Amino acid sequence: MRAVLNKWLFIVYLLGSGTIWSTVMLLLYPFVGRSGRYSLAALWCRALVRVMRVLPGIRCSIEGLEHLPKEPSIILCRHESTWETLAFLALFPRRISFVFKQDLLRIPFFGWVLKGLDMVSLDRGSPRQAHVAVTREAAERLAKGDVVVIFPEGTRVQHDAPVRLTSGGVRLACATGAMIVPVVHNAGKVWPAKGWPTGAGHIRVVVGPTLSPAERSPQELIHDVHDWMQSELKKL
Repeated sequence: MRAVLNKWLFIVYLLGSGTIWSTVMLLLYPFVGRSGRYSLAALWCRALVRVMRVLPGIRCSIEGLEHLPKEPSIILCRHESTWETLAFLALFPRRISFVFKQDLLRIPFFGWVLKGLDMVSLDRGSPRQAHVAVTREAAERLAKGDVVVIFPEGTRVQHDAPVRLTSGGVRLACATGAMIVPVVHNAGKVWPAKGWPTGAGHIRVVVGPTLSPAERSPQELIHDVHDWMQSELKKL
């Protein structure tokens, strides 16, 4: 009973604080620059991570940050739940830009804030046009010093699902020359792909060694990312 109550208290906090903080951010947006807007969003995410420990009892940790290069790079990460889209801004010390579906911009408050954060939107129309547009936008974010985060499986997957990568992230790395950083986590065990947190747990994020598009062919890059992800997921 207590676990159910904590779960719903967390949901109320997430939705309520998200709406209030989004309103505050939108009011402040005209007076702060790109860095200020990101700092405001990251501040809310850090508070949310702390609340997760208390209410649903979700703790988290990140390993392998020493692999994250100083120069702009591309993170290829599993997408198992809503958790990573909220917690990554709190966990990663560098500014990150998610590649997200353009449809999210239409969501009241959340979409308006997301637009102001100047990340990379993906219009799932023509695959060729989408790739060209994302490459252009991602190259601009990389030039600004961002770490671009791509979910290479294209959608949310269950934690125990086999790794099936699309080539978009690797092609982006080859087009921009940015280093690839593979990342896995086990968020799906406590916060499923569909739904809300199921209870207490420890979410581990593992950052893998960088891969250079200058030293490997696209096929080799996909193969290396796939094998590393598949191997590390078995340990989580």
